[in-house]
Amino acid sequence: MDARNQGTVPQATPTTWSFISRRTGEPMSVTCMIGCVNDHTREVGAVIFPEDVWCWTFAENMTLPVNTNGTPEEFPVLSTVLKVEPWSPKVAERLPFAVVELVDDRYIDGLDPDGLATVISTLTARLDQMRETHARLVRVREDYRQRAIAG
Repeated sequence: MDARNQGTVPQATPTTWSFISRRTGEPMSVTCMIGCVNDHTREVGAVIFPEDVWCWTFAENMTLPVNTNGTPEEFPVLSTVLKVEPWSPKVAERLPFAVVELVDDRYIDGLDPDGLATVISTLTARLDQMRETHARLVRVREDYRQRAIAG
């Protein structure tokens, strides 16, 4: 689910297009969500399953060097996209929702505004803890360095 490799320039205004339902043979119209980056040209006028239609936004790319096998590699972390699946079997996905990629293909999916706020609050608390750990690290290193010089 890599939004960085999908679509083109985000749409500033919603685009409406049609396809043919593979189930009913009837034409169906869809209006993309604002900011959709999916390139729907292969779907326009095509015979497809309605549940295969979805829109999403770009994620801002951020990576960190993660060591999984003895050598650090750059992995995407904390990217967040907005997505909507107008004919999803899950009713909650028929409205735009957020998907957070924690790190390299590990997702928190289907977040409504309250769910995304909870993730943000949780990460904020973790960042506060990391800031405290950083300050402690600075103190511990200085103490360690001073003892090494004195010893």
